[in-house]
Amino acid sequence: MEDLVRILCQHVFAAINDMRNRTSQQVALDKAILNHNRRFAQLLDIGDKVQFPRQIYSHYGIFVGRMNVTIEQDNIEQQFDGDIAHLTDLPTAQDLPFKVSIRPENNAIQLGHFMDIADKSVALKNHELDRIYLPLPNEVIRAKAIEKLGDVGYNLFFGNCEHFANYCRYNRSISNQVLNVFAKISYGTFWISFYLTKDNVNKFRLILLYFAFKYR
Repeated sequence: MEDLVRILCQHVFAAINDMRNRTSQQVALDKAILNHNRRFAQLLDIGDKVQFPRQIYSHYGIFVGRMNVTIEQDNIEQQFDGDIAHLTDLPTAQDLPFKVSIRPENNAIQLGHFMDIADKSVALKNHELDRIYLPLPNEVIRAKAIEKLGDVGYNLFFGNCEHFANYCRYNRSISNQVLNVFAKISYGTFWISFYLTKDNVNKFRLILLYFAFKYR
């Protein structure tokens, strides 16, 4: 009996020590991320597209510099304060369930503060589309972002935060995250169809179709 109690206590103390180690590691990680984001914020230029990686997706915004502006829409004055223009949920929707919070009427183009948006994400510049599209001049990018402030609406596939950021920087409303999802779905659909098809002629046609889309 004493041996059983001793073994049980050893496991309990080991679990407690493990939790302490994990907590201290998390604290150190959070501190490192905070320091990174503070340094990174000092390196941003007007018009930069900023990526905030989350767990299963990335949030995007445009750095416009510290601003405090008042915009009149439908005879109503709205106050905006921050340095990142981004499409996000309205304050009234932040505590709603996910399925409700992503409804178009619960999201709008807002100004937010970089450190608040970054939270525990390791922020970074994402200018990968510069290789394909010519970015607009910095002041034009900022002007396009400010022009959209207060606009309400959201669509996961055709009007999300990345669509907005790319619209401002390149005048092209596109989202690589959405395109990657569609590509994976198409790829999976192709191979399912390929394996379910017993006719060799149809398999050959599917292969031709696949390469036609891949290298179009």
